[in-house]
Amino acid sequence: MQNKDSSLISHLAHDLNNILTRIVNSVELLKMKVELNDDTKSLLSSIENGTFMASEIIEDVISESTNKTIRKKRININTLIEDLVNTIGVQLKNKITFELKLDRHLNFVEARYSDLYRVIMNLIINSVEAIKGKGTISIITSNTGTTKHNTNEPKLFDQGFYVQIKVIDNGMGIDSSILPYIFDEKFSTKAGRKNRGFGLSIVKKIIEDWSGTIKIISDNGKGTEFTITFPAVQQIEIVGSISAKLILVAEDEDVQRELLVELLESYNYRVVSVSTGKEVLRYLGKKEIPDLLIIDQKMPDIDGTACIKKIKAKKLRIPIILASGSLEDASEKSGLKNSVNKIICKPYNFDEMLSVIKELIG
Repeated sequence: MQNKDSSLISHLAHDLNNILTRIVNSVELLKMKVELNDDTKSLLSSIENGTFMASEIIEDVISESTNKTIRKKRININTLIEDLVNTIGVQLKNKITFELKLDRHLNFVEARYSDLYRVIMNLIINSVEAIKGKGTISIITSNTGTTKHNTNEPKLFDQGFYVQIKVIDNGMGIDSSILPYIFDEKFSTKAGRKNRGFGLSIVKKIIEDWSGTIKIISDNGKGTEFTITFPAVQQIEIVGSISAKLILVAEDEDVQRELLVELLESYNYRVVSVSTGKEVLRYLGKKEIPDLLIIDQKMPDIDGTACIKKIKAKKLRIPIILASGSLEDASEKSGLKNSVNKIICKPYNFDEMLSVIKELIG
């Protein structure tokens, strides 16, 4: 009975994550196609943020009932910050000016979206409450370490490379006498205030859970500067045209398939799309061999795993990305990581997918 319940929960999670992926990719296309004002950006960012939060709530429920490990995602910190500022900036526009200085070559980090969102949100809340009257909050991102963007051999995760985030305000600052205790559990300079966040001790714990660090510089009347550092997933900067690359997308959900194809084509990739595993094998048997396969795990005739096994039996050396809405598929026990180059968990944003594609084929 327990196995039946687990299977039912896993199937439900897959279906919900497919829906959430469709929502996220639709929002991303809207941002590309439509001229947006601040209010519209705020609404779309709220939809996108809510979608990722909903996905991780689903994941939490499954993890508690099946003892599965929480999975991390590849996150574009710049996009997260922009979406967060778009969401809350409208409410604070009469008080706070946001200055964003975001490195356009910023590397990705691997973590949970909701964790990083809560960290940045809480630091912004701290800054807002430290500012009397009108003020400015600056958020700066940068890469640290000897990052090379044109290397032919990407290092997917190198402890020598980091992403740095600074959150700086021109508020009241914090007295140097209490600064050493600022990250202690239950310590707060905001007793009795509303909207006080969840405390800097929890912020520090979340950051350290993802192998990051946090430092603070502050003094009375001189504002506060938080510096966060996370290990980076290095990106590859593509030089020249990428239009020669052919990608085969296998996805049985029509809307999701069309959204992904349109997003890929907007970056000048050539794309062929099919809806079943049988069509994948038929294409590989007769047509031009693609440079990359993106295969959905749940398909009606031959699922992604079976399809990949048949591809491997043909001795075709094609990079493969498996897209899955199931927590089990991304676990070490599934064995799928040995069969594919990358498993991307749904819902994914296109930044994450594009980052992996660039690493695999340029």
